[in-house]
Parts: sequence; C-alpha cells; structure tokens
Amino acid sequence: MPEFEQQEKSTLWNAAAESGAKEAGKYAVDRALNALGNFVKARYGEAQVLLGMGFQRYLENASQRYNQVRTLATGTNPRSIVGQDSIYVQVGVSYKEKEISTATVDPMLRISRNLLISGTGGIGKSMLMRYLFLNTAHRGEYVPVMLELRRISSQTPGQLSILELIYSCMEEYDVELPREQFEYSLRLGKYLFLFDGFDEVKEALAAETAGKLQLFAAKYPKNPCIITSRPREEFSAPLETFTTVESMSLSRVQAVQLASKIAPRDETAREFCRQLDESLYEKHQGFAKNPLLLSMMFLTFMRNCSIPDHLADFYQKAYDALYNTHDSLNKGFFQRDFQCKTLREGEFKLLLSHFCFHTYFKEIYEFSEGEILSWLERSIQKLKLPDVQAKDFLGDLRNAVCMIVKDGDIYRFSHRSFQTYFAARYTADVLTDEQQKKLFEDFLSGEKTYWDKRDYYKLVYQIEPERFSVNALEEELRHLQTQYETCSEPDFYWLRAQFSFVSVHNDGSLVFAFNHSDIYSCNIINLFLRHTGAPYLPPPSDADQAELKRKARQWKQKFGRGASIDEFAPESPNRTPDHKKFLSVILDLSKTTATRQAVAQWLADLDAKRASLDSSDFIDDL
Repeated sequence: MPEFEQQEKSTLWNAAAESGAKEAGKYAVDRALNALGNFVKARYGEAQVLLGMGFQRYLENASQRYNQVRTLATGTNPRSIVGQDSIYVQVGVSYKEKEISTATVDPMLRISRNLLISGTGGIGKSMLMRYLFLNTAHRGEYVPVMLELRRISSQTPGQLSILELIYSCMEEYDVELPREQFEYSLRLGKYLFLFDGFDEVKEALAAETAGKLQLFAAKYPKNPCIITSRPREEFSAPLETFTTVESMSLSRVQAVQLASKIAPRDETAREFCRQLDESLYEKHQGFAKNPLLLSMMFLTFMRNCSIPDHLADFYQKAYDALYNTHDSLNKGFFQRDFQCKTLREGEFKLLLSHFCFHTYFKEIYEFSEGEILSWLERSIQKLKLPDVQAKDFLGDLRNAVCMIVKDGDIYRFSHRSFQTYFAARYTADVLTDEQQKKLFEDFLSGEKTYWDKRDYYKLVYQIEPERFSVNALEEELRHLQTQYETCSEPDFYWLRAQFSFVSVHNDGSLVFAFNHSDIYSCNIINLFLRHTGAPYLPPPSDADQAELKRKARQWKQKFGRGASIDEFAPESPNRTPDHKKFLSVILDLSKTTATRQAVAQWLADLDAKRASLDSSDFIDDL
C-alpha cells in the first residue's frame, strides 16, 4: 500500500473519531479544571463550582468551533482538525536549526514558556494553534485559551487590555465566569494562552499590543504563552521577551499526506498524490512546501489532470482553477462569490494583469490598504471600467481567486510569482511590438543584469517565444554580428561583449564576471543563451569538457590568478603566446564561438521566415 494511502494514526484520542470536541472538554475538566477548582475554592469556598461549570461549557463550545475549518481546496463544507475527516497534518517548528515536535505543546515549552512562532502566509500557523488547543484540552495539563489578536483592533489605543480581551472572548462561548475568580485562578499557572495572528494587529497598535502581551506574560509567568506572526522586521523587537521558533515547510511526505486528506476517495485526487510523491514535489517545491499553495496545485490538477512543466502554463491553469472552482461544486470545492458581478472573466484577468504589470516594474510587492486601493483604482481608470469599485475588486482578489492575502495591515500576493506571471501576461497580451521593444531595451540597458528579472523574461518567452525573441533580442544581436564579423578575432570581441573578468576554480571550471560597462550587450547575449539559443548549442562531450578543464588548471598553475578579458585582446601590449593559447580554452568553455555561430544561424532562420512572405507557396511554408 502506498505511503500516502495509509491511515494516519492520531496522536490525540481514539474517541475523537465521532466527537473529538466534546471529549476535549470532558477530559480537561477532569484534570486541569479540578486543580483550578480546588485552588479557587480555597479562596472563595463553594462558589468555585460556577468556575468549573463555566469552563466546562467554554471548552466544549470552543472545541467544537476550533475543530471545524474550511480550506481553499476542501471548499464550503467544514472539515475537522481531529476526527474521522481530519484535514490536519502535523508539521514541526525549527529552533536553532533543529526540528521540534508539535505533537503536543511540551517539546516547545521546554525551549521557553513564552514563544513566538514565525512563519510566512499560508504555512499553517493558525491550523497549528487550533490543533494545540484541541490537543491540550484533551490532555488536561493546561486549560487552553485561544485569542485571535485581530480583535485588538476594536479596542481604544492607549487602553488595551489583554485580560479584558481574553475574558470577553470566553464569554462569547455562552458561559458565565465570575471574573474575580477567573483572575485569581490565573495565579495557579494551569492555563495555556494561544495568541494567534500578531501580524493582523493594525500597525498603529502593534507596539502597544506587544508591550501589553509581555506585561501579561510577566504578571502571570506560570502560564505559558504562544504567539504566532508572519515574519516582519519591525515586529521582532517589541516581542523581545518571547523566544522565536520558525514554522517549517511541508516535506514531501507531509505534502503527500495533506493532499491525500483533501478528497481521499476521488481517483483523480489519488493520482495527484501519486504524481506529487514521484515527481511534482521536486519540480514545484516553491508551491508544494506551502499548504495554501499546495492547495492551488491540487485544484489545478483536479481541473486538468496534470501539472504543466512550463511555468507559464502552470500559472495560467492554476489561475483558471481558482477562478472557475464553482464548476467543481459536485466535489465540494471552494465556491466563488464575486463582488464585481458585472466584470466579465476576460476583463477580470486584464484588470489583474494591468495591476500586476505596473506594481512589478515599480518593484512594489506589498501594500497598505490605501496603497493597494490606489493602484487598483489607477488600473480601473486606465482600462475604463467605470462600474468597478476598487474595494470590490480587492475583495474578489482575496476571496474569489485568492491572488491577494492580508497579513495584518499589509496586503501581498499569495505567491509573488503570480505577480510576475501576470506582468508577463500583460506584456504579451496588451503591449504592441514597439512598446515591447522599448520596455525591453529600457530594462536590459539599465544598471542591473537580466538576472534581476529572469523569471519575468522566462515567462514572456514561454508565452510567445517568437515575438519575445524578435522584440527583445534581434536588433542588438544583428548589431553585434555586423560589428564583429569583419574583426580579425571576432570570437574574442564577442566574448568581451559578454564578460569582463575570468578566473579558474581548483577543479578547472571557469568563473566569469559579466561586463557591466556594456550591460545591454551582455544582457542580450545571456537572454539568447538562456532561452532562444538552446536548440542551436549542442552540449560538448564529457571528454571535451574534461580536456578543457585540464588546460584551465594549467593556466591556474602558471598564472595563479584571474585575469581581465582585456588582457587577451589582440591590441593588448601585455598579450603573450600563453594568453593566446589560454584564450582558446576560455572561448571553448564559455561557448563563445558556438554562441556566435548560433546567433548567426538564428538570424538566418528569421530572414528565411520573412523571405517566405513573398513566396507563391506562402501557406505551404507556414
């Protein structure tokens, strides 16, 4: 039986199969609440009974709520954290490069009684907090109390009270807790406080909230406190009394285990798990390691029965799956409910693409609410969509297609690669040839190498390879070819257009520095090699590579240093026979000669295609 099909053995309680929430409350009352009751009884007499009954009702009601969860992939029907239809997969946290188990709270509390769990969006921090609540309630060592910290935003600045928030949160579960007795019971140290989503606190309240949390933890030090937050530099200092541990990503086994829980009886889902185990996890680790993004992979596969190898195809199909998940309601998946009801599908995609294109090239990757609404309004005005409200479209980006997530006061893309993809999509779908040529020239002739936007160029090439190649590459490649074809050593000048310095590693491999003084030519050659040029460059044999590396090691032994490319120039007064001898090795290892020949062939192929326009057999030549 494949690993992902094996039944997971719960680390909780066997009785949870039918009623995990009720069992959680029952067991906790039998243990932790008895201790609290006796403690309070010694002070308040028989009135402690009110406290015990109140907590029993709180734990039962809160456990029922926290044990129900909806995810992007599972849809509108709630699933359980523990029980027969559990969707939860246990993932550890990292501390000092060591994995710490989260099966119970105990291993983490051995690190510190005050912990900050840091993790990126969609990594599963809130799911872990729910699990810790349920597990702790069952075990009975502590009475767990969970507070979603975004509630703090409803309080008045300068008057925040963590205790007041905790008390009001517990009252919402239809309980009556004598407040004085509750406050007194905090001294015993039988509570586990779980504060979820510090990053969701408004920035204006963050420092005050951090201070209040630390004061609360200091006042009642016997009660462990765990806070979750996304990584954010300005948040780390205010919580300095809390020890930080890192949420860990899904391993291959955990990713397969999670995917197998989504729709365990669906044959397509089972096939996705098989492929995820065998190849997809390695191919798409950036998505497969994150539960939220893994859900996008799952929905894409369920809709298409495959995950495309090309990134452009994958992002398109992932987006289509998210936009059209209402088509899969028979399998219980997420149902969209668009606020922009008059916006057609093509218009929705175009508006998203325009927003992504402009924010990508402005290098804006996260936004305040005012900033993102301003950018969306600019796109709405540009595309002349007067019936669309920016706030409604933002709601659709968050809730209907899950392109945008909110972390506290900050909005960001659920995965930044979606911004890159739709920037490339807008380039391909909307920009004219003249606009594309100017865009590519402006950015490829700037200070940065093409590596700065390599994912963008790769996606544009995958979307429309011929048009990208012509608009981005042709003019400069023709210029280089014309400039160097009459030179006595054209391969050297081509090499210098790309690189400025070369050194040799001990193993004989060469390390080149890009030519920043001629960054445009350098970028164009590298783009050609990474995309268009591949079919024209046959790889050298292993024997040829070994011989070239042997010669490179001879150079290192003779000169013992790296060298400027200019030292090898025909006009250089310092050029020696050794320089000329080694230049042939550099040309071979850098594939410069092959590159120049490949460019010539590629340009000849373009010319042949254009010549066919005048042919009487034009249709046959297409």
